[in-house]
Amino acid sequence: MNFKIKWLVLSLSLFLLTAHSIHAQDLLKGKDLSTVKVDLLSDADIAKLKTQLTSAGVTIDQVEQQALVKGMSPAEYAKLKQRLADPATKNNAGKLKAPEKTKASAEKIDNSTDTLDTEKYNQKPLKTLINPLIFGSELYTSVAPSFEPNLNMATPANYVLGPDDQILVSVYGVQEYNGDLLVSAEGNITIPNVGQIKVSGLSIEAATQKIKTTMGNGAYAYLKSGGSKLSVSLSKIRSIKVTIIGANRPGTYRLSSLASVFNALYLSGGPTAFGSFREIELVRNSKVERKVDLYRMLLNGDQTDNIGLKDNDVIRIPSYKVRVEIQGQVKRQGIFEVLPNETFTNILAFASGFTDTAYRASVKVFQQNEKERLVHDLAALDFGKYQPQTGDVFVASKILNRFKNRVTLTGAVQRPDFYELTPNLKVADLIRKADGLKPDAYTDRGQIIRYQEDLTRSILSFDVKKALNADEAHNLLLQKEDEVLISSVQDLKDSFKVTIQGEIRMPGQYEYVSKLTLKDLIIQAGGFTDAAYQSVEIARLLRRDSIALNDKRTSILINTKVNREGMADFSENIPLQPFDVITVRKVAGYKLPESVTVTGIVQYPGPYALSSSNERVSDLINRAGGLAPDAFIAGTYIKRYRTDLEKERSKEALKNSLKTLKQKDSTNLPVNEEIVRDFDKIPLDLENILKSPGSTTDVLLVDKDELIIPKYNAQVKVSGEVLLSTQIPYQSKYQLKDYISAAGGFTVNAYRSKVYVVYANGKAASTSHFLFIKSFPRIEPGCELIIPKKREKKSTSIAEIAGFATVVLSLVSTYVLLKK
Repeated sequence: MNFKIKWLVLSLSLFLLTAHSIHAQDLLKGKDLSTVKVDLLSDADIAKLKTQLTSAGVTIDQVEQQALVKGMSPAEYAKLKQRLADPATKNNAGKLKAPEKTKASAEKIDNSTDTLDTEKYNQKPLKTLINPLIFGSELYTSVAPSFEPNLNMATPANYVLGPDDQILVSVYGVQEYNGDLLVSAEGNITIPNVGQIKVSGLSIEAATQKIKTTMGNGAYAYLKSGGSKLSVSLSKIRSIKVTIIGANRPGTYRLSSLASVFNALYLSGGPTAFGSFREIELVRNSKVERKVDLYRMLLNGDQTDNIGLKDNDVIRIPSYKVRVEIQGQVKRQGIFEVLPNETFTNILAFASGFTDTAYRASVKVFQQNEKERLVHDLAALDFGKYQPQTGDVFVASKILNRFKNRVTLTGAVQRPDFYELTPNLKVADLIRKADGLKPDAYTDRGQIIRYQEDLTRSILSFDVKKALNADEAHNLLLQKEDEVLISSVQDLKDSFKVTIQGEIRMPGQYEYVSKLTLKDLIIQAGGFTDAAYQSVEIARLLRRDSIALNDKRTSILINTKVNREGMADFSENIPLQPFDVITVRKVAGYKLPESVTVTGIVQYPGPYALSSSNERVSDLINRAGGLAPDAFIAGTYIKRYRTDLEKERSKEALKNSLKTLKQKDSTNLPVNEEIVRDFDKIPLDLENILKSPGSTTDVLLVDKDELIIPKYNAQVKVSGEVLLSTQIPYQSKYQLKDYISAAGGFTVNAYRSKVYVVYANGKAASTSHFLFIKSFPRIEPGCELIIPKKREKKSTSIAEIAGFATVVLSLVSTYVLLKK
């Protein structure tokens, strides 16, 4: 139980210190409970403490000794015990503190509190009560607490003592005394062996001097002679009652006597949606002590109005009189309250002025009268004269995206750009501003694009040379938004090209320049490839105006020879003309080595370079060392990769096939996916090839061919519409039907008459028919027996049957009529 009590006291310490904004780290540094004030705890705090005590199974009496050791005064402990035992204190975080009856105050306070009960007001956040556009509302919609009185500060020298204050009087030196003295309701403190001293209404300094004099005249004579010293400080600050009217949370609050007007306004949630921020009244002794204007603090940080409160002060927040809104191009948009004699200039200052892009010559004012709304253009000269009316909405517009004094210069000048239109600026002046013309400028004609009054564009032409020579007829006066264009001679010419192709390292089109020769172009194109022939052909454009009308030629051909060994020495260095096409031929018979691959059961499989253009399969097998003993001759084939042209044709064939199937509405017909493969399988009769090398069956090899000679395989694969697709060992006595039976037989959907066999080398054979006799293909080792699926028959719909019957009846009727 002792451990549980110690734990609970530590928890109580942390709880009470946290409730007074004292960090737990302070406790670890030796902070005790002597500063705890039970009067400042709300009902929610007491309810939480009750819950902790109940859950720990400990009463408040059991923690008394530990709490006193921690520094909690007996008076504060007694108050805490009374609060915990008071049935009026409910275990509800949403209720405020029950009324206290003390000597200083015996009346009932229905909704008094010392601090903001955030749990109560979190049920209805203030941001839903106050329009966030109202200037100053952010003070009371902030999540973090602000404007709370500082209770941990040193005793203010000008603090005025009153009933319920508690002061610590300490005498040290020859004589000593320490006493924590409570100021009574009559304003007195009682010091043993000295008597009562009236300190109410005195500042700390004045009270210290009075206590020193009284004690020195009594039992503590050494205070007079200086043998002892006196220290007086506040150990407990009294509470005061302040009534707040017109706030979001109106009522009577019990606050620290150090609290100020701003503290009280924060606790009460500030002005309501219709409350004034600028004419808040502090009423003291039934008279208006001060009018508080929050704008002074919000705009300038001026806290002149943040004066201290006294007991029974009343803070009254009246309704606003004039409130306006400002929108648009201002730095702080919002709703602002206006006092009498303030003008739009003041409102603009509240909004922190115009933005950088604001139209400052005037603002729009949307007004209202008893019946309807009005609009008024408020000129800048009248900003300081206009008296705002409640409900006014000011709108600051944006400046226009256009220039008052801009001209543009583009084209063949040194610095094309936008320029300032100065008074009497002319074309020549503008060109000089741009550091003059470029060497390629076309000086016979310049242009000015000008906007007319109806915003249509017109063009004015001038002679650039004459304008620069101050000819008034051509040195035109410029206007706003004029665009001056000086063309380049290069812009007025076609861009000519020449083309080189064939056996050149960088074939393509090249820009034609003056005096371009064949030698120059070949060097630009990177020179000849290794396969280039010394003969070069030039195709030159044949102009129609130089030949007869019946001449069908489009170009003339020029053949020349070049020395490809020495690029610097051409037999002919022919000048080129625009649109020439130069073709460099390939050396006759020039062909790079080509390779094929042998895969499978040969002595030396791998890649081989073709030795000649007519090398055949038999030659390649001989170069590979011949066949190995277990080679499967009947399964030999060539995998030949398709060219790009062949692939394109295959895709086109597949596309047409799918289109045909769609037209026949036969979507269930199988599509042969082999058609889009990247290679073809060429079956080989290797036995005959080896017997008769060079025969027609001995296939000629081409680049990238892969000769595949598989290992002997004595299995027969059965797939498709059988009950069990499988592989069955080859037996010479078995026929096709025997292998199908071994696979479980046909399925219901089997297309029996279309059974076919694919042999190991890629050949295929199907069932043939003669009258009523079927001839099945022979079965060989390594082949695959395939049973296709029947094509699904399309059922005839009722509509089709009815249509057919109608046609038949029509024909019968026609026949009967003809017979008659």
